[in-house]
Amino acid sequence: MGFVERNSDGAIVGWFACQQPAPIVTEQVADDDPAVIEFLNPPAPVPASCTKLGLKRAFDELGTWAAVKAAIAADANVQEEWDLATEIRRADPLVQHMIAIVGLTDAQVDQLLIRANALV
Repeated sequence: MGFVERNSDGAIVGWFACQQPAPIVTEQVADDDPAVIEFLNPPAPVPASCTKLGLKRAFDELGTWAAVKAAIAADANVQEEWDLATEIRRADPLVQHMIAIVGLTDAQVDQLLIRANALV
């Protein structure tokens, strides 16, 4: 059991092993409470960039690397940008081109970047 502090919306903003002195208002909750687990294990931040190798591996896992690679090769300017890039940034037109080819949602792009960074 632990103690949580909540904001005016009821969201947990602090977790404590013991009751806190005033003016902090806490309530006792079970350690396996889903809201406590979520608060103590926040999602990984979405990186703004990744390496080309990481991105290639992440697209490979999705089974879409062949389509992305073919689209890169089909446009000389895109191919040159890919070849010269040392870092791939989400906001870069090259990345936006790849996302359009595969048809990913924003949430899927977030997961792709997280995975790309984990693979290198």
